[in-house]
Amino acid sequence: MNTNELCPICGEGHVTSHVEMVESEYKGRKKLLPSHYRLCDACHSDFAGAPEGRLNKRGIMAFRKSVDGLLTGAEITALRAKYQLTQGQAARLFGGGPVAFSKYENDDVAQSEAMDALLRLVRRSEVAFWELVDERGMAAELALKKPAVPMHTFARQDITVAMPAALVADDVLFEMHATRQYTAYSESVKTKLLWKH
Repeated sequence: MNTNELCPICGEGHVTSHVEMVESEYKGRKKLLPSHYRLCDACHSDFAGAPEGRLNKRGIMAFRKSVDGLLTGAEITALRAKYQLTQGQAARLFGGGPVAFSKYENDDVAQSEAMDALLRLVRRSEVAFWELVDERGMAAELALKKPAVPMHTFARQDITVAMPAALVADDVLFEMHATRQYTAYSESVKTKLLWKH
């Protein structure tokens, strides 16, 4: 709260920062959101400058993202932290532009539905994340951050295979291809995988 700042409207009074809760509606859903503004102690004018406008816009965008079923800025920040990515690395890996993740995380803009789906996929699956890292040619840059994947070796139908332990189930069936690739089917984990042995 800065009481030394002169009012830009009357030039005589001093302004202080205030917040009040205001109802906002989007697609039929209502929510009380904080509205930031400044108030002059002389002319009693209230106004929102650039900093208050930015905070107000971010609150509205976060509300709209939640109504639209998109990840919030905080959820995107947590995802990036999970994989120890900088905002720049995340932008190169997932796309969206050089400052996209700063904007997503601060709720300055909403990510597209396609970007949101990709982020949800890698949030759910480390295997998908590391496949994307390899696809984007970022494996060397992120190699020190890649966790070791526990492997499980077992035999089914005269085939001995090592596969990620997280994917092992009692009902796994294998199909061997001429290229020494295998397709594993598991009804219990609803998985179909193709990998090279």
